[in-house]
Amino acid sequence: MPVNSEPVVPAELCDTVIDHLHDDPRTLAACALVCRAWVPSSRMHQFHTVILHRFP
Repeated sequence: MPVNSEPVVPAELCDTVIDHLHDDPRTLAACALVCRAWVPSSRMHQFHTVILHRFP
């Protein structure tokens, strides 16, 4: 490992952490702002239910 490289957290570990936040919308929104790689997992939980209303 080169001396100047930063440690990399595996994507599976990040997904697992975000999965544990499934019931905390504010934290999920913050996770989506942390880095681009976290956006899909965060948004999956944020928008897991979509309700459409039909207007008369």
